[in-house]
Amino acid sequence: MISAINNGPKGYKAPSSEKARTTLLDECKRSLEKELDPIKDTWFTHGVSIVSDGWSNVKREPLINIIAANSRGAMFLYAQDFSGIPKTGDVIAAFMLTAIEDVGSSNVLQIVTDNAANCEYAGREIEKIHKHIFWSPCVVHTLNLIFKDLAKEFEWFEEIYNIGKAIVKFFLNHSHALATFRSQSKLELLKVAKTRFASHYILLRRLIDCKEALASTVIIQKWKDWVKTLDGEKRKLGENITQAVLADNFWDDVLAIVNITKPIYFLIKYCDGDGQKMGEVYERMDNMLGEIREAMSSGPLSKYFPQVEKIVLQRWQKMNYPIHCVGYALTPRFYDREYLSKKAPGGLIRQSPNQGVEVITSLMEAFDKISEDGGEAELLSQQYAIFHQRKGIFASQAAQTDAVTMDAIDWWSTYGSQVPELAEVAQKSEKYTQSETERLEYDFFVPNHNPKAPTKAQLEKYAQSEREEVQCSEWGDNDHYSTTSLSENEDDDRDSRSEMGTWSNFNPSVRAESIVSSVPLAQTMSKYAPSMRSEESKGST
Repeated sequence: MISAINNGPKGYKAPSSEKARTTLLDECKRSLEKELDPIKDTWFTHGVSIVSDGWSNVKREPLINIIAANSRGAMFLYAQDFSGIPKTGDVIAAFMLTAIEDVGSSNVLQIVTDNAANCEYAGREIEKIHKHIFWSPCVVHTLNLIFKDLAKEFEWFEEIYNIGKAIVKFFLNHSHALATFRSQSKLELLKVAKTRFASHYILLRRLIDCKEALASTVIIQKWKDWVKTLDGEKRKLGENITQAVLADNFWDDVLAIVNITKPIYFLIKYCDGDGQKMGEVYERMDNMLGEIREAMSSGPLSKYFPQVEKIVLQRWQKMNYPIHCVGYALTPRFYDREYLSKKAPGGLIRQSPNQGVEVITSLMEAFDKISEDGGEAELLSQQYAIFHQRKGIFASQAAQTDAVTMDAIDWWSTYGSQVPELAEVAQKSEKYTQSETERLEYDFFVPNHNPKAPTKAQLEKYAQSEREEVQCSEWGDNDHYSTTSLSENEDDDRDSRSEMGTWSNFNPSVRAESIVSSVPLAQTMSKYAPSMRSEESKGST
């Protein structure tokens, strides 16, 4: 704004506040609506997803927003203040039904929310009213819950993450320790709050990247002398940090967890990106589980795979809805013979979508849902048979070659004339995204967010100053991103209490099922745990 004022013509007189908030504001609104008209025009031909999420603004007012998204772009429609209003399933359903009517119910194929109980209830109620609309939980949000499930199931998983988090907090909360570390490292430690998507992987992955720098930091005399100057409990904490960083078995555990969770993180990263994802989610979930199987195929980790597989499949069942199977079944490249001849991750044999009972059952269910009568559903089934059996135009060499090289939407637009009704369903289903709801609202509401790809200079600058922290969502278990700078002058007493609380959870007795016998680390925890309980008892009196 200041730059615009400086560039204004000499003698320019600013408009009055009355004119700015009335005439000029209305003019800006009309101009913006005109720019958005091309996206609105695609709602009828391309369909649209209604994406909604709850959050709080800077005034701590609870808001629920509505965003309309399709392959041509996402458009923020409006947000409503729900202060003093219980966000029950019925209330959310009524709010979203109004948005559906505003967009046009015939243009809406799905609604996307998180998978909280009230949101799921709202989705089911909307499906009762509008038979053709699917409710889908946010894929990224659901995948992130796998991390939390793993932490609940395996005590060693949560313990190692907490130790890693405590190491990061200790350095970031002590300016002298941070300065010493920075003298040894070109990378920054990441402070990630517990609600950050894939926080376990992100924090531990960066710890591994900084392993040598951390080890170099804690062995230099400057660090040892500084630790000795700390008071009682802080000095014990510093000594425990030193022993943890130098314990090879601790890093073995960290690396094991990173290898297990890496496939989950990369699927989250993929689904969180822009573009059409619907046809890929089903296949990539299978690939993700195969990659986890490979990571746990040997060594002490192998005995835990059945439990990990059970956790992943339980989450998949909660987010695998017919709309995913439609996108998967109507993606041409999954029928390519060369693709099917290659084994999937984990050594599993691939099969075409029409050979999967779950896929076909869900596909037929979706056909019934989006059809106005039984005759239309039967027609879609017949056309699907023509497609997957490669009859007519689908038998041509060009169609089979382009199935691998072309985008699914473009392929159906080119070769779908023989089955026009199925082609329309395919193009609409492929055009829907499963982007996580919080990222969409972040794009709209964080003023400094730049949606363009960062330059090399920006990436280098980011690598030097990266700090990550998040805020809790209004609806819970959601993530809202913000990058913040950590104050280096925090109160020492608060630092001590915070770190003591973290380390007090590391009682080695719960580590009986550790994936590796981490003797040095266990001794460190055993040495420190009694004083932790003493500190907690003092705080409670």
